[in-house]
Amino acid sequence: MKKIISNVMKNVIPTKTIEKSKKEIAEAALGLVEKEITKFPEIIGLEFGGSFAKGTWLSKDADKFERISKKIGFDSLKKFSPYVRYSEHPYVEAKMKGTKINVVPFYDVKIGEWKSAADRSPFHTKFMSKSLTPKMRDEVRILKTFLKANQIYGAEIAKQGFSGYISEVLILHFGSFENTIKSISKIEENQVIGKTSKKFDTSLVVIDPIDSNRNLAAAISDENIGKFILVCRAFKENPKIEFFKNKKSKTSTKYWENLLSIKFSFKTRSPDIIWGQVKRATSSLSTQLELAGFTVLRSKAYADQKDAHLFFFLESTKISN
Repeated sequence: MKKIISNVMKNVIPTKTIEKSKKEIAEAALGLVEKEITKFPEIIGLEFGGSFAKGTWLSKDADKFERISKKIGFDSLKKFSPYVRYSEHPYVEAKMKGTKINVVPFYDVKIGEWKSAADRSPFHTKFMSKSLTPKMRDEVRILKTFLKANQIYGAEIAKQGFSGYISEVLILHFGSFENTIKSISKIEENQVIGKTSKKFDTSLVVIDPIDSNRNLAAAISDENIGKFILVCRAFKENPKIEFFKNKKSKTSTKYWENLLSIKFSFKTRSPDIIWGQVKRATSSLSTQLELAGFTVLRSKAYADQKDAHLFFFLESTKISN
């Protein structure tokens, strides 16, 4: 295992050239936003956040600039086709030279006096910048690469996977990628990672180090938590470089006669909004199919820029008497 991890480490650490390029993009974006906020005296600050500020970024990670409003984000990045994303409240995303830039507003509050989920972000940045060693930052990069290759990375509603921050929390808690793999391989249901006095009803509990009342794993689907545990066990038993490489999905037509597919089009809107609606529709229709007498073995949703697809894998397309 150590040899595989060592080989991956060499590939995930950004080169000096990439670091320089990323820094130039970040500074250019920061400059655009700084120029725009001079028009708004109520804005009290601007700062880097996310993986860039903490030194755990991968080449395609998003960088965040915060303590600003949606309008400022749009106006400052208007040359880069910005669009709205949603978390607890709207924020703006755009691409500059292949790098995603997130402009996220938050309230200037004291720790624990949260008005929105985004208010924790600067505290996350400060905490991780202080707590993670240089070696740990690279271990986070390995874990992120592992999660991405196994298609369980990303906190957006479409994915419901592991966020970059949870990756950092896991490495900080267990000390390394290898220890994380070994610990997750033998994890028990409802096990708590971190310290809290609060009870949580989720299959895995990961406590936010700066907010002991917050379970970071609450936003991760049970399916993705299960995949993470299984892939950790598989890698522990048989470490291979393939666990860090993107895999092509295999298509089988064996049971297509039992597959119900519904397609519809929609007007352009934020992917976070459409994915929320599509997932609720899938769940609702799955329930209705069960009530009608069908057995739904599995259901999935997919959406692109203009079309949504709902898939239902049925035990049979006929209702038994």
